[in-house]
Amino acid sequence: MFYCKFKLHYDCSPNSTLAVSSIYDAATKREWYGNVVDVFSDMNEEIGCGKTTLILNRAKPNVLDMLAAIDELQVCTSEKILRHIEKYFAEQRSQGNYIMENIRVTHFEEITLRQFGKICEQINRTDYTSIQDYYRFAVFTCIHWMNDNDNYKLTEKICSSKRISYNTAKARAAKLLADESFLKELERIFSTKNARHFYGQPVHYKIVSGNSHSAQDLIMLLAESLYSNKRLTNRRVSFFSNITEDCYYEEGFERLMKNAEGGVVVIELSGDRVRSGQFANAYEEVVDFVAENVLQNCRNTLFVFVEIVDKPGFSGQLVARLQNDLNLIELQEGAGNRDEAFEHLKNLMMQSPIGNMYSDEELLAAMGDKLTFRASDIYQMQEKLYSNALKDKSYPAYREVSTVSLKTEVHVSDAYTEFKNLVGLKAQKDLIEQILAAHRVQKMRLDFGLDANRASLHMLFTGNPGSAKTTVSRLIAEILNKEGVLQSGRFVECGRADLVAKYVGWTAKAVCTKFNEARGGVLFIDEAYALSDGEHSTFGDEAIHTIVKEMENHRDDVIVIFAGYPDKMKEFLERNEGLRSRIAFHVDFPDYNVNELIEILKLMASKKKYILSEEVIAHCKKIFKRVVGKKDFGNGRFVRNLLEQAELRHARRITHDRAKTEITREDLLTLTVEDFKVNFDAAYREKPSLGFKF
Repeated sequence: MFYCKFKLHYDCSPNSTLAVSSIYDAATKREWYGNVVDVFSDMNEEIGCGKTTLILNRAKPNVLDMLAAIDELQVCTSEKILRHIEKYFAEQRSQGNYIMENIRVTHFEEITLRQFGKICEQINRTDYTSIQDYYRFAVFTCIHWMNDNDNYKLTEKICSSKRISYNTAKARAAKLLADESFLKELERIFSTKNARHFYGQPVHYKIVSGNSHSAQDLIMLLAESLYSNKRLTNRRVSFFSNITEDCYYEEGFERLMKNAEGGVVVIELSGDRVRSGQFANAYEEVVDFVAENVLQNCRNTLFVFVEIVDKPGFSGQLVARLQNDLNLIELQEGAGNRDEAFEHLKNLMMQSPIGNMYSDEELLAAMGDKLTFRASDIYQMQEKLYSNALKDKSYPAYREVSTVSLKTEVHVSDAYTEFKNLVGLKAQKDLIEQILAAHRVQKMRLDFGLDANRASLHMLFTGNPGSAKTTVSRLIAEILNKEGVLQSGRFVECGRADLVAKYVGWTAKAVCTKFNEARGGVLFIDEAYALSDGEHSTFGDEAIHTIVKEMENHRDDVIVIFAGYPDKMKEFLERNEGLRSRIAFHVDFPDYNVNELIEILKLMASKKKYILSEEVIAHCKKIFKRVVGKKDFGNGRFVRNLLEQAELRHARRITHDRAKTEITREDLLTLTVEDFKVNFDAAYREKPSLGFKF
């Protein structure tokens, strides 16, 4: 839907019902205004046909403020509007009616739905209106859905009407520190091979960015480039964000998305209450609902899905759901050197009210010693500088005021450092070094113009529970992403229940969805041998067959890691040679010995700032000697449960023993032998009343 406002200038002969004297009383004015309203009501009945609706906003002799809503997939211009109106009045003049001549359109401007609705609300308060009842209802209902909804937020922007060239687009992209993937897409958009006419949307986009602001800049440039090449019929960009888990079967969401036809719809996928790295089950209905609406409108509306790196939300699930039905191109946020970042920061500051408050030296100092910056880094820096300027420069009386701060310690986790600090696991650490070395050699080969095809990296991890198979797999995804081996670093964990469906034909689709969800990252399949067991073993075989096929199809963008008990995994591979031939690395995770368990305990305790005395360490050693090697021994999981139970006993002890005295920081951080004195042999054999099992 296209919305615009404009001024309509006209001349008319003295005998026209639209002619008034230069001096007229209120009664004459009301009569004249009523005639104008009647003219445009009749015009809408003649030329509207459900596609074009003209609305009179304000009227003065010889100039009318107008609105138009056009439901056509064509670029609308002032000339087209003028042709619509002139054709109608030419017919009326031939019949001797409404003698309106020399019609001109000026101040033509495309507006958003929100702007259109706001003007309509003002018109509705007057006694004279040319808004037809059915259209008034449609407009006001859309505005209500925009303004009064807790399940999503919709904001709109209009991109520039000035058509830009390829060189201009490239130069602007460089200033935004755009990634190579974005520059390549600009090249495709401006290609002379493409038709210069709107037929529909051949592709849609997923943008991965550090924050919403940097993504928005790329989207607006993308929209201007597409509009310049007649790939959009209007310049409206609709941003859907803060989507909650209750946003499904929302009539307003459906209607607003349909209303955006011909333009751009942006869906930020972080959600409103989805925690980073987690996916709430409640969002499954949202994913189905949004996907259904996208597929209904994807031919004529361009969709851009935004994934915020630290808050991916339901990105993986929705993109996986759409992957097989949409042609999706992923565009990454880019990075630049120090000089490029400085220019970007300077431009952002000049666009803000406090832009001239900082000197170049102050901006450079704020950038610190870093040499490389992402666009989102610059936005965060600009926000901080703006906040500081309010207190230090605009309102200096508050400069010396201390603000309330929470005394918390922030631990910045580096995946590679965390991985190197894991106890034991020498084979696993050697494997990562081997993969990283191979990746660096490939990059060097490319620099010399040599072939550099990446080898398959699918893996098999065998070991008993608690031997860190899942932890290592998750860290591998992060490390390989940071080093450029994997594009997204996404970690998708699944088992039989996620892959084996109950009905014929569903299993293959479920497997493909998981591979699409893990694109650019790691697909971790736990206890894979369970696929061919159980009630629906036929469907399990279908799952295995599909996994083998998808491992080959996605060998360059998904690493599959199978995990499970050693003996069962061996039997599983012996039954399926296709899987065996596609697994490049088989890594065994041995059970931890007593000394390694002690190191794990120390590591876990140190992360929580607990103090363990030599006496406590000696006591725990005795516990580990009693349980190591027993069937179903929990390894690291056993240590974690031991520490958690000690924490409970510690809490009870200090609250009872110190009921009449003040509890000190040392009391809170010191665990004693008494806290670790539990009947572990009994606990190991049976489930205790508190639910702990060892």
